[in-house]
Amino acid sequence: MPDYLLVRPNKKPFNFSKVSSEIEKKEGFVAHPYRDSRGFWTIGFGSLIGRSDADYKKSPYYTGKITMGKSGIANKADLSGKSITEETARGMMMESISNEASRATKESMLGEKFFDLSPDLQDEVISSFYRGGLPQSKKTLGFIREGKFEEAAEEFLDHDEYRAAKKSGSGVATRMEALSSLLREEGRKKATFSDAVEQGISNEKL
Repeated sequence: MPDYLLVRPNKKPFNFSKVSSEIEKKEGFVAHPYRDSRGFWTIGFGSLIGRSDADYKKSPYYTGKITMGKSGIANKADLSGKSITEETARGMMMESISNEASRATKESMLGEKFFDLSPDLQDEVISSFYRGGLPQSKKTLGFIREGKFEEAAEEFLDHDEYRAAKKSGSGVATRMEALSSLLREEGRKKATFSDAVEQGISNEKL
């Protein structure tokens, strides 16, 4: 698979390779349409089909009936729905990641601030955009743009989705906690760097 890059002038390019591998592991492959933890119709490596049965029935994966069956990866899968191959699913996933990366760098989201984040945090941000979590928290996005990472970490988990996932033991809670943890770590890194720069300036004055 070729490298996918998000490029901006005078910024280090963002490579999708690592985040795409992580998303594959986290989502797992399901050949048939299935409902995710939020009840949204999904396929492949977590690619969204539609948010409701009506959306699903308008999609090319619906074959005229819904026959729900258990799946080893998803809670439920429509075994009568049209299936896809892993290769097709991977292509869909990469297209979605590319779209979400472009979305994440819009001014209304994170803008150019995205490129100033550490690589691990960039990956987790895109993973959250792919899942649909971070875009729903405007306050968290605002705190990140302002460089208030501790506040962003707290705000991101102050959410009904997180509380519900934590209560049910869903893996979604773990993924949200991972992003929150990286936001806190980013705050510590920025503070340490700022202190080092300030100390350097003070030493020059002496």
